[in-house]
Amino acid sequence: MNIWTEIDMEFAPKRKVSNKLSWKYPHSIGSFFSNKMNRHVEYESRGESLFYFFLELDLSTVRYYVQPVEVPIKFLDGNKDIKYWNHTPDVLVFRKTGKPVLYQIKEKEEPSKREKLINRHCREFAEKKGWEYRVIYPKTLPDTVIYNINFLNGFTRRKSQFVNLIPEVLDKLKHAQICKIEELANNFAAKVDPLFVIPVIYHLIATGFIHINILDKLSTSSVIGINGRSKTILENHLFLEG
Repeated sequence: MNIWTEIDMEFAPKRKVSNKLSWKYPHSIGSFFSNKMNRHVEYESRGESLFYFFLELDLSTVRYYVQPVEVPIKFLDGNKDIKYWNHTPDVLVFRKTGKPVLYQIKEKEEPSKREKLINRHCREFAEKKGWEYRVIYPKTLPDTVIYNINFLNGFTRRKSQFVNLIPEVLDKLKHAQICKIEELANNFAAKVDPLFVIPVIYHLIATGFIHINILDKLSTSSVIGINGRSKTILENHLFLEG
């Protein structure tokens, strides 16, 4: 049995993503196939999809689970009786090192009174589990970074036609040390169309073998190098956390 089988079952989604308003927000609600989780992952905001795309690119992320748990939120009803309702945080992330992190993904940084209550209970819930709890705001990232994450997510899957070219692409880049994507691709002109090599380079960027400056918009003129220290694409420091 896979070591993650029981964890997959324990943290299966606790509620369905609602698509009732998908006609009104066509790019905010949907799903995509996760190569890391080997199944479809649903999202119901652009912030969620952006963060999940980042997790696909993040070398340190091993598994992540959307809508993973129900957190009881205590309140007093009109008769001053204690009641509970369940809140479902957005995603639980397991990384190679450190504690699991329970994330709440938000659009803006000014929490309402209700959100503050939710955050307090979620933080207490996470601490009891031995996890961390964080609130993040993916849409506050620079536009260029958002573009790069969305773009590279389309190149995370290793295609069969990439396999034979990958070792040679990496060898040529090691020899060059630093060069532009178009320059590296043109080195293959004698044996294969450089336009066929460019997606292979993007795949190697998306999977962490090649380093880029994430703050610059990715294009064929981008300067690249070998990711010798295996840094994750954002190094986790560009997401604002609370």
